[in-house]
Amino acid sequence: MSNLGINSFFKIFNPVIIFAAIWLFVIVLFSMRLSALLEESIDSAWFFYLISLTPFLAGYLFAFLPRKSIALDVPVLTEISETYYKRFFIYFYFWLALTVVEIIYSGGFPFLWLITGSDKIYFDYGIPTIHGLLNALELALGIIAFYFYKVDKKKMFLMITIFFVIWNILLVTRQVIIVLLIEIAVVYFLMSDNKLKLVRKLAIYVILGVIGFGILGDFRSGGEAFVKLASPTENWPTWLPSGFLWVYIYVTTPLNNLLFNFTFPIADPHIYFPNTLSLLLPSVIRNLVFDPSVYATGGNLVTEAFNVSSAFTSPYTDMGYWGIVIFSFATGVFSNVIWFVKGIKKIFFHAIIIQIIVLSIFYNMYMYLPVVFQFVWVSIYFSRFKKSGL
Repeated sequence: MSNLGINSFFKIFNPVIIFAAIWLFVIVLFSMRLSALLEESIDSAWFFYLISLTPFLAGYLFAFLPRKSIALDVPVLTEISETYYKRFFIYFYFWLALTVVEIIYSGGFPFLWLITGSDKIYFDYGIPTIHGLLNALELALGIIAFYFYKVDKKKMFLMITIFFVIWNILLVTRQVIIVLLIEIAVVYFLMSDNKLKLVRKLAIYVILGVIGFGILGDFRSGGEAFVKLASPTENWPTWLPSGFLWVYIYVTTPLNNLLFNFTFPIADPHIYFPNTLSLLLPSVIRNLVFDPSVYATGGNLVTEAFNVSSAFTSPYTDMGYWGIVIFSFATGVFSNVIWFVKGIKKIFFHAIIIQIIVLSIFYNMYMYLPVVFQFVWVSIYFSRFKKSGL
C-alpha cells in the first residue's frame, strides 16, 4: 500500500484503530499480573475484546451507508478573526464568573481545604449540574485556546490553557486534567507538520505526566497507603517512580472490575439502558427520569478502593453481553458521525472523540455530560464559521 493509501486508511479508520489499540494495550498489561488484585480470567478479557471491537467496527462501517462522500482533511485556519477572539473572552469571563460563584458556594476549593486540614474533600466542590457544564466549557475553551496559540502564536492563549491545567490541580481533579491534556495532544498532533518528531516529544511529556500523576496522587491519597491498596507483586519493578504504579493500577483495575461483573449473570435486563443513559442527564433531573434503584449501581467491584469499571460495565449491567454488543455498535456509529463532521470544529471534534475512546478504559465518557457537552459548546462557538465554508 502506498503512503497515500496508508494515510487515507488511518484518516478514515482512526477511531477503530484507536479503539482496538487502547484495549489491546490494556489487556496485555492485565495479562502481566503485576498486582495481586488482577485475578480475573484472561480468556474473559479476550472474549470482551471480541464482543466490543467487532460491533464497534460494524457500527462504524454502517454509518458510511447514508454518506455520498467523506472529507478526509481537517481544515486549519491561517489566522483567527478578531470577532472570535472577542467571543473567546466572553465565554472565558462567563466561566470565570460562575467559577467564583462556585468557590463562594463551596466555601473554598479542594487544595485550600487540603492545606488547612478541612474535613471537606474534592467531591464537596461545585454546584451540582452547573459544575458539570462548566467543566465542559472549561475543556472546550482549553483546546480552543491552544488552537489559537498554534495558529497565531499569541502566548496569552497558551497561558490560558496552562491556567486551566493549574486550576484543576488546585481542584485536585486528575480526570479533568487528563481529559484536557489528551485533547490538547490530539490538536497538537493534527496541526503538526513533523508528526514523527512530535510523537517523540509527546512520549517524553507522557512520561513526565505519569510522574506528575503519581506525585499528585501521593499528595491526595498518600503514597504508602496506595501501595498497600495496589498490592504489587514481587515482579513489580520497585525502582520505577510511583506514578507508574498508579497508572498501571488505574489502567488495569477497570478491566478487572468489568470481568468480575461477568461472573454475575443479569437476571433482570433493562431494555431502556438506565445505567448507561442516566449519565447524559443533569443530576437535578436524573431522578425524575430514571428510577434511582435501577441506575444507582455501577456494577460489582473487586475492591471499593478502585471503583471504576470502564465504559462497558453499565451496558452489561443493563443488558448483559448483549448490552455490550448494542452499546459498542451505537458508539461505533456515533464515532463515525463525529469523525466526519464538517467545518473548522472538526479538529476539536476529533480531539474530543479520541479522548472519549481512549478513556473508555476507565469510564463511560460517551455518556458523561461534562465531556460530551463539549460538542455543544464547540458547535455554538464556531457556528458562524459556516458562512466562510469552514
